[in-house]
Amino acid sequence: MGDIFALNSIGKKLLLILMSVAITAIVIITFTFSAYEYTTAKQEQVDSLNTLEEILSPTITAAVLFDDKDAIQELIDPILIRSDIVSIQVTDIQHNVLASANKVVSNDSHSIRDQLIDTTTIAHELVLDGRRYGYLVIVADDSYIVNKATVYGYFVVGLLIFTLAMSLLLSLILRRRFLKPILHLAKVADDVSHSNDYSLRAKELPNDEVGQLSNRFNDMLKTIEQRDNILETKVKRRTEELETANEQLLELAYKDGLTGLPNRRYFYEKLQGLLLIKDKFFALIFLDLDGFKEVNDTLGHDYGDLLLQQVSKRLKNCVREHDTVARLGGDEFTIILEDVCNKQQLTKIANQIKTTLMDPIVIKSERIQITGSTGITIAPKDGDTLEELIKHADQAMYLAKNKGRNRFEFFCYSIEEQAIKKRQLVEDLKTAIYDSQLTLHYQPILKANEPLITKAEALLRWQHPDKGLLGPSEFIPLAEEYGLIKEIGQWVVNQVVNDALELQQINTDIQISLNTSPLEIDERGKWARNWLQTLANNPIKPGSILIEVTENTLMTPGTSIQQQMQLLSQQGIKFAIDDFGVGYSSLSYLQQLEIDIIKIDHSFVANLETTPSSHALIRAIVTMAHNIGLKVVAEGIENQAQYQTLKDLECDFFQGFLFYRPLSKQEFISHCLRKTYHRNE
Repeated sequence: MGDIFALNSIGKKLLLILMSVAITAIVIITFTFSAYEYTTAKQEQVDSLNTLEEILSPTITAAVLFDDKDAIQELIDPILIRSDIVSIQVTDIQHNVLASANKVVSNDSHSIRDQLIDTTTIAHELVLDGRRYGYLVIVADDSYIVNKATVYGYFVVGLLIFTLAMSLLLSLILRRRFLKPILHLAKVADDVSHSNDYSLRAKELPNDEVGQLSNRFNDMLKTIEQRDNILETKVKRRTEELETANEQLLELAYKDGLTGLPNRRYFYEKLQGLLLIKDKFFALIFLDLDGFKEVNDTLGHDYGDLLLQQVSKRLKNCVREHDTVARLGGDEFTIILEDVCNKQQLTKIANQIKTTLMDPIVIKSERIQITGSTGITIAPKDGDTLEELIKHADQAMYLAKNKGRNRFEFFCYSIEEQAIKKRQLVEDLKTAIYDSQLTLHYQPILKANEPLITKAEALLRWQHPDKGLLGPSEFIPLAEEYGLIKEIGQWVVNQVVNDALELQQINTDIQISLNTSPLEIDERGKWARNWLQTLANNPIKPGSILIEVTENTLMTPGTSIQQQMQLLSQQGIKFAIDDFGVGYSSLSYLQQLEIDIIKIDHSFVANLETTPSSHALIRAIVTMAHNIGLKVVAEGIENQAQYQTLKDLECDFFQGFLFYRPLSKQEFISHCLRKTYHRNE
């Protein structure tokens, strides 16, 4: 009996052991499969979240790019329908929150089990065209997975009697029941992410939580599709606007607004591009209109603009279609003739341009005659850099102007040598002003039947350290061209006044005349103010200074120049018209201005014996001058016959090499002021 009980006890123990082993095996197997399912579900959850972020990323990135926070909010709100998603957040690159959505959970619903649930955070960069604009962050909890594991636990506790096969079968049934719809959604999301086809939809499911999630997912895809279409339309419109704006900017950047020709910028880039092409030859033409300033001054800038437009059209008609005609600015044009280097062919084109420009242009019933000075260079013979070609074309063009205009010149290196010499002379002239290299010579002016010399003309000379004594014709044009004439003019004024003070100590009646460049006389009155200041610092006898001005300077009476002359006349300054008869010859200003003397140009005196008209003109000038109370000086007298004729014509004063050449101040004092001059009458 005891053995039976013992056996029974052993059997019970064995049964218990077997049951324990079975239960342990069931529990281990159950927990093993539960862990497997948990890991699988966790990975699937992460994959689905990543897929969801990839779907949302392009649209949210576009919304972030346009700073459309409302659109971002509309895109992320539907995501909360998914039961395991706790919150969604969109931030910019500095992690500033642009939009967020959080699942609302009441405080009463929290349990100890809920507090043990972990969360998973998935962050995705918002990138467009390789540039990062922000982040999409989704936080999901493990409630779904924990619920699933709990079900397994309940089955283990309540249904230990079921076999492992039943548990596995139940696990498969549960997996099929709960995860298949989510996996389907994940697959659809993945397809959308890879194809960017937002017209795809998930299958409709029964109206449970998973079915609602599927419906919300489809609604989200529909919203994204609509937003994508709107965004695509906006991007297309913006792209078209940008393309139009770029075309307009390019047109403004490379086209001259007045003529429609390529501008300076285009010209430089085109020229540089041609120079970069190996073995490329072409011709460069610089053209400057002659007399364009006079058109602007006399007719107005409106006429000048219309003239430039007509010239542009004519120049384009003189060249081939693929050649380049550009306007550098003002009245300067350039022409690039590609694959042309033959001088004969270039001469033909230059002559055609010259002839075309010479045809009169009618603008608003005004007939305008215009010509051009042209310089031509050939690349790479005349230069293989942009700077060299432009400089050489410019030098050739200026040579054409200096030779009389309305012509063309080919560049040669002798032109550059002349330009270098000219530039060096300008630099020397700048130094001469401050190194006391300038000096004044005086040429006496004699009065008929008067032995005493009471007038002389101050003539500027430059004692160049290398070239010797230079006359004004050798450097005054340079001074006017390079803006040095006012400084030289002020030096002459100061020197003449100082010399006049010294000469008055010998002859109180001496009068010194000096030439004034039209460029010295400004419209704002500074020229007259400088004279007044000099006179205030050096009180000389009234009438001892005579300023010679040209007819062209006095062309328009009533201007500031005449007002300045009147102001100086009130201070004892006298005025003479130099080279009378070769300028505008308008006689009206003779009565309106404070003019004392008329100087007959030497060209009339030179032709006096050979040209009857010169004799008649001088007679008319003298008669007219005397009738209005003016004196007459004849200059450039070189022989006795000229002097006798001019004396017979009743000229008042005489000047020329027949009597004296220009003298230094000391020579003038010694030969003219300290002794009486006697002439053979």
